[in-house]
Amino acid sequence: MDRMKVKRIFVGMVVIAFCIFFLTPIVSAGTKEDAAQLTQEWVKAFHEGNAEALSNLFAQDGVYAGWASPFPAAGREAIKATFAGFIKAYPVRYIMLSDASRQVYGDTAVLYNNWTLVYGDGKGPVKTIFGRNCSVTKVVEGKTVILIQFNSFFPSVGP
Repeated sequence: MDRMKVKRIFVGMVVIAFCIFFLTPIVSAGTKEDAAQLTQEWVKAFHEGNAEALSNLFAQDGVYAGWASPFPAAGREAIKATFAGFIKAYPVRYIMLSDASRQVYGDTAVLYNNWTLVYGDGKGPVKTIFGRNCSVTKVVEGKTVILIQFNSFFPSVGP
């Protein structure tokens, strides 16, 4: 190979490496600790009744599929409205999470946990329900956000 061809190949490789390392958006799942912190922020905002803080934990185009609605809420404004409606309808609410599992796969983190929700309208008896949650998170522009969150009831048994 002549010297000029080797030089061109080397310059081409440097340009490709530059593009890969410096022009590719920084997106990663973060650590399991980041996912745990996000979960703590979610629980805190839920207990405080802060729909804005809850919606801000989601990606701009995030999706929340709650147990109380047959349709998912897509986008922060819809997610905020969903939580605001629940908070207004049920001023008495407390959620406990258990059996948390957090797995990081490349640029995606999957969180899974069971939950117990105690809630009421403040006028009648409180209700207790049990379910599970699965969330997918990612670090976008330096912030860990929820891309999608699904909640469902545990199957009921008995009469």
